[in-house]
Amino acid sequence: MNHLKSFLTGARFFAADSLKPSWIALYDIDDTSTFEHESYTCLRANRSPREGALVVRLETLDRRTCEALVDSGESQITSSLASSNPTTFIITHGVNVTGGGSVEAWADDSLDRLKRVKGWVRTRLFKVNDNLKTGLSVAGKGPEEQRVAKYFVLHGALYLGLFQRDMNESRTSSEFESSAAETPEFTNIIVSHNGFETVERRSWHLYRAYPGIAQGNLPV
Repeated sequence: MNHLKSFLTGARFFAADSLKPSWIALYDIDDTSTFEHESYTCLRANRSPREGALVVRLETLDRRTCEALVDSGESQITSSLASSNPTTFIITHGVNVTGGGSVEAWADDSLDRLKRVKGWVRTRLFKVNDNLKTGLSVAGKGPEEQRVAKYFVLHGALYLGLFQRDMNESRTSSEFESSAAETPEFTNIIVSHNGFETVERRSWHLYRAYPGIAQGNLPV
């Protein structure tokens, strides 16, 4: 992001649910063709020794390139993944269509209910255009290991317990980690749809949102 104007935002989160993988990095880009541009491919081909040594030791590296389909809209409370005022907590999951409905209908119904939840910030639905899993846990395994949900959903929250606990209730950091996104109310909102399957539900805590040239907070 120090060199690529096409990377609009970027943020890294650590797991708040004690599951694996332990980290997730998310980026907003201006166009998926960015990944074919020399400015990006050159950086990947010429990793630093430190980064190269890290990548080969990873248990799982799960890359997904996604295209935005539905967005509830930018919030005035946080800047989502931008470094100025990033969202502190996110909940991610996949969605597969198992019936005859459209995923946009799933999103519209879910958003209508999520918008009434105190502490909810933003929800975005993406189509997964491309993905690749590598790492020690994947090496030597068959193509079934590469299967992921067709759609990826990103929810922003002021705190992980927003779907059950009051915003002003004081909580310790350990309570934040065990509280969850996985409350009956939240689960009901995202999974109570016939013809749709919700998978890979995860909750995450912000580690850092990175400045970038595109955000205007790094020198060109």
